[in-house]
Amino acid sequence: MSPKPARGGRRRSVIVVAGEGDYDRKVLQHLVPALHPGKCPEVVTIRRPIRLARAQSKLSPRLQEIRRFAVAQADTATLAGVVIHVDLDGVADDAYDKLRKRITEEMRATFKDCPSALALAAYEIEAWLMLFPDAFPKVRPGWRLREADCRRDLAKLEKAKEHLVKYLGKPPYRESDAPAIMRAAVTGGHVNARPAGNNRSYRDFADEIASWEKTA
Repeated sequence: MSPKPARGGRRRSVIVVAGEGDYDRKVLQHLVPALHPGKCPEVVTIRRPIRLARAQSKLSPRLQEIRRFAVAQADTATLAGVVIHVDLDGVADDAYDKLRKRITEEMRATFKDCPSALALAAYEIEAWLMLFPDAFPKVRPGWRLREADCRRDLAKLEKAKEHLVKYLGKPPYRESDAPAIMRAAVTGGHVNARPAGNNRSYRDFADEIASWEKTA
């Protein structure tokens, strides 16, 4: 069913999120509106997982595939932006910089008609969640991040998901908890481009979203 036009005859606009995992995409559904300058369009997701980190020569075809899915997902709406999630599965180092540069350049060439942003999470998106320690007990009262984890460079934390399982508390953290944690961070007013903690991969993404022109 095609979406109804907005009141006054204006077409609705959407930002499309693509990436590897459903929970990661849902995290970004909560995060993108909190970082978007001005009024954020509706954020929708492409459910089919698409992996880019190790695409190499197949990177351009996969981005073209995302473009086709994004246009189809927008349907009769205006495509106002594309966000692609990739878990780095490594820490932020020279390899991170090279991969981010390569994918970002290809994204800009592919999505010429709308802004795009790369959520390249080092080590994985759980390390982004850890930037917002106050959100965790709002999801599970028994959860607390250790003070040492709040002070560390989270872009250098290996296997952040396993780290949360080991140290967060009971019940054990599960990947399916990630969207609720980000939702709690957003509704609690904790999300901004420069959180108290440190994770360069998050900051790169937040800066990219903040650079988008305001969309009514």
